Amino acid sequence: MRKPAPVRAPKRRRNLEDAARVGFLALMGLLLFARLGHYAIWDDEAMIALVGEGVLKTGDTSVVLDHNLVAYRGGLLVRELHDRSTPPLSAYLAAASMGMFGKNALAVRLPFALFGLAAVAMGAWWLRRIKAGPLTQAVAALAVLGNVSFVLYSRQSRYHAPTVFLSMAVVFAYFAWRGEKRTLLAMALLSVSLFAANYMVCAALYGCLAIDYVLWRRHERRRWQDGWWLVVPLALGCGLIASIWNPLRTQFGGYAATSTLGDRLQLFYWNWRDMNRCEFLVGGLLLLAIFVAWTRKDQWLFRALVALGVFVAAITCVSPQTMAGASVADVRYLVPAIPLCIAIEVRTILLLCGHQPPLALVLAVVAFGTNLIHGGPLLASGLSSTLLRYSGELVSPPTDPYTPAAKWINDHVRPGESIWVSPDYMTYPLMFHAPKAVYAWQLAWPPPQQFRGLPMIHFQGQEPPDYLIAFGPVVGQVVQSINGWKKPGLKYEHVETIDTYWKDLYRPELFWRSFKSVTNYQKNAEAIYIFKRKVEPSRPPP
Repeated sequence: MRKPAPVRAPKRRRNLEDAARVGFLALMGLLLFARLGHYAIWDDEAMIALVGEGVLKTGDTSVVLDHNLVAYRGGLLVRELHDRSTPPLSAYLAAASMGMFGKNALAVRLPFALFGLAAVAMGAWWLRRIKAGPLTQAVAALAVLGNVSFVLYSRQSRYHAPTVFLSMAVVFAYFAWRGEKRTLLAMALLSVSLFAANYMVCAALYGCLAIDYVLWRRHERRRWQDGWWLVVPLALGCGLIASIWNPLRTQFGGYAATSTLGDRLQLFYWNWRDMNRCEFLVGGLLLLAIFVAWTRKDQWLFRALVALGVFVAAITCVSPQTMAGASVADVRYLVPAIPLCIAIEVRTILLLCGHQPPLALVLAVVAFGTNLIHGGPLLASGLSSTLLRYSGELVSPPTDPYTPAAKWINDHVRPGESIWVSPDYMTYPLMFHAPKAVYAWQLAWPPPQQFRGLPMIHFQGQEPPDYLIAFGPVVGQVVQSINGWKKPGLKYEHVETIDTYWKDLYRPELFWRSFKSVTNYQKNAEAIYIFKRKVEPSRPPP
């Protein structure tokens, strides 16, 4: 007698689910790629793009670009005229993209946005693999679509999107491993790539996996002695990378080692507070998740909460942020926790409302489509929908300060003429978008050994630049500096005011972002100001 055929989901339902997945990925692609090259790259992105140019020219992370030098904060990241502090993956990704598509903002950001989309696709694939139901997939889709911070960080030419993708891949390999050596080897290769993207994230992730193993997985019957297939390639790969790109062997190592225990405790609190403010997580749902995990005795939710706590604590311990003068956390280091936060929130909603799908969907729309459960009415921004604000930005994007400033330089400055830019961090976007000028005064005098022999224009106060560009309120300080220079024949005249608000308000942190142009500003203090060196006519000798 034949066995009855296994019961399968109707073909129509499978087709509908597949169509829904395709539509979801298409919508995420729109959010990730629409107007990707509209804004000029800002200072953090410019550091990656400029070092990427060095990779294109030399194959290594050189900071010497023809007549220019990339010396952020006086060469904080530099050793032997190479960036030896920043993990190298991002610069090599940017270099590869610029090599194929040219030197522009779109090419620089493209590989990172692709990593963001790949992370979303991998999450959708994982839900399909574990046979998640339609309600689970719908709530998860709403959570991802509503997480504008994930979208914004994925659109930056920085390590954010690669670390999200690679962290997710390592975690999926960890849970999928059933004793196969090839899975351990794949996990090692992914982990080395993650280390090349960001050292801190890799260390924090392995702290989470170690705690999870000790508390839960160590009792499973596996051939754990095969762990050498993970440990040896991981140690060799990470050791090789760290032997070349090592922040402890640059000035950055000393810069980051100044925090006290009290500073770290304050930063730990700030990290949670600002993850909620930037909508990495939904604060109200996270508190509810702790209660649900305890009352429902849900092991998966409890494991996820422990992992999140370990990750935030680990990043707090190794974060290079200094607290002097700071009022917010550098939440960018916590971006890889966003998928974990989404998983916690989705499971919490399903455990609360799983038997009432309409209620679960309504709660998901409110939680992920507004900032109500983040405490929106109590925040400075008030009750709002970040997704709607971002959608409005895509329709009518604001201006940025670097595009008109770079255009002015390209139109008026001759090749080889020099410019001093203030504030100094705004030098690097202009160096990328208007490279024909020489960007002056990045280094202090007298120079360290590695900078000796460079042209004097790179050293503060040693050779007067041809132009001064002041962004916003620092113009007052620049004018005072000009008046204080007592060198004979050295004078500057104001030649242009670019009528654009000076600040780059399109950074991914929500507390620093404006989704609309700033139009109500003081033109005499909050625009962009350009001064030119005035050549005094030579007088005949008496």
